[in-house]
Amino acid sequence: MASSNSRGFSRRSFIAGAAALTAAGVLSGCSSNTGGLAPHTADSSKAGTEEIFSGSCRSQCIQGCYLNVHVRDGQIVRTTAGHIEEEPFYEHICPKGLSHPARVYSAGRLQYPMRRVGERGAGEFERISWDEAIQEITDKWKGYREEYGPESIAFFLGSGNTAVLGGGTADGSVMQHLQTVMGACSVLPDRDIAFQSAMVKVFGPGSAFVSPLEWNGANHIVIWGCNPAVSCKRMMHFYLDAKDAGAQLTTIDIQYNTNAAKSDWFVPVHPATDGALVFGILSEVLAQGWQDTEFMRAHSEAPFLVKEDNTFLRMSDLGVAPTTGKNAYGMEVTIDPEVVWDEATQSAKSHLEAEKPALENVPEEVEGFKVRLVWDMALEAIGKWTPEKASEVTGVSVEDIKRLARMYGQEGPVLTGMNQGLNHYFNAIYTYDLIFLLMVVTGNIGKESAGLISGGGSFGISNSNGCINQPSSKGEKPAGPGRNINWTALYGIIHDQELLGKPFPLKSLYCSCTNIVSNQTEQNETIKSLKEVEFLVVEEMTMSDTALYADILLPACHWFECEDLRVRSYNMPYLVYNDKATEPLYESKSDFEIYKMIGSAMGFEDFFDFSEKDYISLWLNSPVAKKEGITYDSLRETKIARNHQLKENPFMGGKFFHQSGRAKMWTEKVVPEYNLGQEIDESKEHLLFYWEPAREANLEAPIREKYPFSVLGEHMRTRNHTQWWDVDYMKEYERQPIARFNPDDAKELGISEGDTVRLYNDRGSVTLLATINSGQAPKTINCPRSFLTREHIDGDFATISFNDYNQVTRNQCYFDQAVAVEKL
Repeated sequence: MASSNSRGFSRRSFIAGAAALTAAGVLSGCSSNTGGLAPHTADSSKAGTEEIFSGSCRSQCIQGCYLNVHVRDGQIVRTTAGHIEEEPFYEHICPKGLSHPARVYSAGRLQYPMRRVGERGAGEFERISWDEAIQEITDKWKGYREEYGPESIAFFLGSGNTAVLGGGTADGSVMQHLQTVMGACSVLPDRDIAFQSAMVKVFGPGSAFVSPLEWNGANHIVIWGCNPAVSCKRMMHFYLDAKDAGAQLTTIDIQYNTNAAKSDWFVPVHPATDGALVFGILSEVLAQGWQDTEFMRAHSEAPFLVKEDNTFLRMSDLGVAPTTGKNAYGMEVTIDPEVVWDEATQSAKSHLEAEKPALENVPEEVEGFKVRLVWDMALEAIGKWTPEKASEVTGVSVEDIKRLARMYGQEGPVLTGMNQGLNHYFNAIYTYDLIFLLMVVTGNIGKESAGLISGGGSFGISNSNGCINQPSSKGEKPAGPGRNINWTALYGIIHDQELLGKPFPLKSLYCSCTNIVSNQTEQNETIKSLKEVEFLVVEEMTMSDTALYADILLPACHWFECEDLRVRSYNMPYLVYNDKATEPLYESKSDFEIYKMIGSAMGFEDFFDFSEKDYISLWLNSPVAKKEGITYDSLRETKIARNHQLKENPFMGGKFFHQSGRAKMWTEKVVPEYNLGQEIDESKEHLLFYWEPAREANLEAPIREKYPFSVLGEHMRTRNHTQWWDVDYMKEYERQPIARFNPDDAKELGISEGDTVRLYNDRGSVTLLATINSGQAPKTINCPRSFLTREHIDGDFATISFNDYNQVTRNQCYFDQAVAVEKL
């Protein structure tokens, strides 16, 4: 039964002009631009008094800037960069951070809970109370759990609120605790996974990033396939500071952009061919003898011996019994050291004891085992390439490939800056493997001012497992999390109610801190999933594309309207305590309160018998936090706290996080990150010196005959994914979706500046305005993404991508998409 003040809401009216309708009082469920602003009171003793509260950006632009939130007469009026006494170096704020007041008082704010009354996606809702919303959700979920089990419910948690009490992806969040208590499943977004997978594969678990404090000591810094000037603005400050200190700044990218304009050298490369570029560089490095042989000998798997079954020759093979010890995760493991050939003694020894592990002239048979040297296999793979061959594939001149080889091989220390740009292709994992190995082969890692740039987050402080698995007030243990569902498998599970031939009755999906319709690949399949799932709950701050499909829509408050702790940030090694600066507008509630309400109503109130202070204190109950003297009360006082461990170069001295202590070059056992019954060609996965072309971005791919252009979907200056879509004055800078064309391509297609064009393939299409840019590479198109469907002329950019994964890596491919172009 709808509440007595129920009112209808339609997508058509929203699209027709939300601001105008709201101003007229027509649009229900969303606020007006001034709806949350109370007039100044002349008789107030505090009128005009400005208070400053602690806050931060909690979206996943990976920066996590510390902000001052200025409040006057109970209203947020502006934000400024927070002061960091210990290191003013980290004080920054970008235009998005400055525009938060407009987000708080946006016309798109959801005002109260709503229930769907029309077709899914039509955006037709009626107003209900919080009690009605929570009861309807929990009644449904109790029924599903009783009939189908706890795994009939799944949570999709995005990165829209990376905080302890919020529901984002930060380890130990209350949402993860709710999921664990219920035994519910988790739908993995599978975004930007190849980068992290390759890092862990090559270097081992843990942070692999060099602190910005070391950047000024580098001779060269390479911005490789990422876009910090747009995506990570605070990071760009660090790049330019290092350049001012004397480092040569190089950008390797498929287009001339702001990063290239600020660099000393720009190296244009064909899309997704960076791995081939690395092979060309390595070929020249070896030809000139510029490899760091001693670093590889001491700190990599290059001297390890591999048996015919593709496993390492170990000391147990030579009759030495294994021992036990602990790995990088603190878990007890078997220790059975790998064997090398010791040049000094001309005998097989443990790599831990050999005086000089050999990188050449190793016997073909050792102690009765036929063996291959890892470095010999690497040389064979590299030997198939030359700078000339790499030039043909990548479009990079032979001269530039040789110059890059000299840079890495002779002119270090070199810092290599990468975020997620190369992640978005089908062959991403192989590209990252090779770039990391280039750093190892040339010794540009594990040394002062050499290594990987992407950030050094505030990881290692938390007691995240203790939070997620917190027992009830009666001492009962949580059920434990249900299965992880890979995004690419979601529609099949919903449609067929099975996975790999076995029943999987998934009935309900809860989406929090995410806008999956706009941000996941192959939007048409996403929409099919949301239309077919029995019961969909969406928790949101605004009427996003995903919110339009909800059965129950819950209004979440803005970050500044609740207490929390910002914990996931890169190049910002501080925890940031977030004050509750103002009361939540309308009937919106914090993530923390919503999750507690749901958990308690499900009958798990004993598991949620904690306050905000209790939960943050539990999260901080860790050895690192204790060492740093960080407590809830201290954070309330200081607002920020430094993890001083992150000042250290994580691999200094060539110490990596694998059990061997060495950088990996060979994979013994191939274990895919997901299982959908796919066949695995293990010949691609053992030796990390491997590369293959992208699926559709490859210029030679057969699909390019029908669809001759590849499309890059870069982040926007004014949004983070689709957050900030509702800030009107930011739209003055990026008003509508566009497609950037190379001038020669535009001429061939008969396209002029401002023409309307349609990009299409077999999966979908999008109609937008054309613009001409000389920095755009031929046969490529750049479409700044993060627009909602209603902001496009027709279709949606998210429809043209595919939803398939590399055979071993659960990674979404946002840029690996080929299209044809039609001028309208």
